[in-house]
Amino acid sequence: MDAPTPAIIDILMARIRPITILLDAHQGAWRIVGGAVRDAVVGVIAQEIDIEVVHANITEVNAWIVRAFPQAKIVGQEKPIIRLRMDAVWIDVNVTDTVDLHTAALVRDISINAMMIDATGQFVDPCGGLADMQAGVLRHCSEAFADDPLRVLRLMRFAGQYGFVVAADTAAQAQALRPGAAHLTRERVWLEWQQWALRSHNPRAGLYALQSCGWLDYYPMLAATVGCVQDTTDHPEGDVWEHTLWVCNAVVGLSADRDDEQRIILMLAALCHDLGKPATTTHNAAGRIVSPGHAQVSVEPTREFLALINAPERYYAPVTALVREHMAGVSGLPSPRMVRRLAQRLSPATIDLWGRITGADGGGRPPLPAVNTGAPFIALAQSLGVLAGKPLALVGGEDIMRLGVPQGPQIGEWLQRAYDAQLDGLFATHEAGVAWVFAQRNANE
Repeated sequence: MDAPTPAIIDILMARIRPITILLDAHQGAWRIVGGAVRDAVVGVIAQEIDIEVVHANITEVNAWIVRAFPQAKIVGQEKPIIRLRMDAVWIDVNVTDTVDLHTAALVRDISINAMMIDATGQFVDPCGGLADMQAGVLRHCSEAFADDPLRVLRLMRFAGQYGFVVAADTAAQAQALRPGAAHLTRERVWLEWQQWALRSHNPRAGLYALQSCGWLDYYPMLAATVGCVQDTTDHPEGDVWEHTLWVCNAVVGLSADRDDEQRIILMLAALCHDLGKPATTTHNAAGRIVSPGHAQVSVEPTREFLALINAPERYYAPVTALVREHMAGVSGLPSPRMVRRLAQRLSPATIDLWGRITGADGGGRPPLPAVNTGAPFIALAQSLGVLAGKPLALVGGEDIMRLGVPQGPQIGEWLQRAYDAQLDGLFATHEAGVAWVFAQRNANE
């Protein structure tokens, strides 16, 4: 890592020039800040660029921009920014009343976020962010770090993204902010956890950062996994917490080809999959450590955790389904019935996603080699056409009514019976399904 090259700086400046021409016309001092500068340090040209403008009124700055770019709009309530898309680049503009670059840097959260590129194209690093990136350290810029407790979750996010550790004095500052955790706004908390799930190359490091900052107890279902012992034959990596962290790291590679929504679902399921172990861990008759039924017991603490991080409701069903079913692959060789039933239980998650969780679970036990207990299910699901979703019902309500069943609750009852029979393999076509219902009705009369 080194200071951004002139070539990368020139590209960044060119991408925002239509905006900066407007700012210059209104004598608005500006600089590039945040992720685009971090990316430039590692030789990456960012697709999202943050511009900080010295001005007192964000509405006035937006008025300058929106005349030329009507797609620009102010978003966010607690910390509003102007957001617009130009070509393939997202541009966020925020305002500050601080002109001096060094003074402005001191109120930013951590040193790697205080690096800037000024309006002349010069790289400015008042807080030693480049040296901290080279050392793999997250360090606060000043006592102003304490102004916003959310910055602790940002430490988690950046630690996961870069694999960095939190400096000891910064961790001490973060611990003092723990009482503020309960007062953070919902949208900002979820944004940091979302970014941890999406951007982490080493989510394990992010979770270690949360622990080192003394914030793990805010998530008691995670804290309970620390020290929850496991049988060393199956889990030489350590306790449930260590296993969970390794599983999160494993899911990064296994989700790389999925879209953002699926990657979030997979990471949250990986994090929550063993939350039921602290309540179920015991010793069996042979003296081995076991956790019978822990997958099902993990569902409720998963819901509680999703509520704590303010996850949108759409994640609850797929995440809890993956958590509940993550042990289904240990039951031996699957039958078509077992696989179809699994696909139905998992919905709206899929066997494709489930197989990635079972793969990550098997890969989160170093130094043991990765073993995916779900592999036979995945292969059979592929051949049955249920890898990407549960089987579609072959018999519909109109079919039932044409067979003489009157409208009312009986329609639903027969639909459920027919679907269950389909999952059990009693028929595989629409015609055979209708014939099955016909025969069942006649048998019942």
